[in-house]
Amino acid sequence: MTAAFARYLDTIPEAKRFRGVAYAVKDVAGRSGFGIGSAGLPAYTVLIEGYNQALDNDVVLSMKQGNVAAPSRVVTDPAIAGAFRHHGHRTAVSQRALQAHADPLLGWTDLDGVGFVVSEVSPYEADLDWSELTEPAEIAPVVDYLGRATAKVHCVADSDADHSLVPFQTEEAIAQVVAGRDDEFVAWVVAFAHDYAARVREDHALFVDAFRHGRIPGVAASAGA
Repeated sequence: MTAAFARYLDTIPEAKRFRGVAYAVKDVAGRSGFGIGSAGLPAYTVLIEGYNQALDNDVVLSMKQGNVAAPSRVVTDPAIAGAFRHHGHRTAVSQRALQAHADPLLGWTDLDGVGFVVSEVSPYEADLDWSELTEPAEIAPVVDYLGRATAKVHCVADSDADHSLVPFQTEEAIAQVVAGRDDEFVAWVVAFAHDYAARVREDHALFVDAFRHGRIPGVAASAGA
């Protein structure tokens, strides 16, 4: 674990590296992966020293096993696959390319030959309270603002992003394709959303049916499911 953490430190861009006592490991806890994409995968929570030895600026890092990218099952370009050492490396590089200001602690490492992505667990993250949003007239402006915010953080790659694999600005390429076709683009997005929702409902029904009839290996059926 110590060697894996040391390898991770080498993946942090020089301009973002902290100095002094930072990164000294104070504690490590292992757990099963959290989140939808990492469910069931091994993960570690690492407590490290912050900028100095003050007790209130310690940092918590998440070191999660990198998962297989869904597009890789249909996009089989060997140049793309060969650009990454492992899935942890791919995840970290992709985040830097898709965020204007990527986490300065973002990096990757490997443990027993398996790739892991490392990032900070922010103590300030909180979910939005959606309970009061029930009417379309109230939901629409929120979706509009969230869409604008998401587009903003994705429109400029981080300065430390690797530009060798995608040597052009993705937002410019997208804008060029969509230019003058706004209505067509909106219609496509709406159709995709409805098709995706229908697929999710069908998949959920298949899962529930398989679960209730004991067709999922290693999972006991539940009469109350």
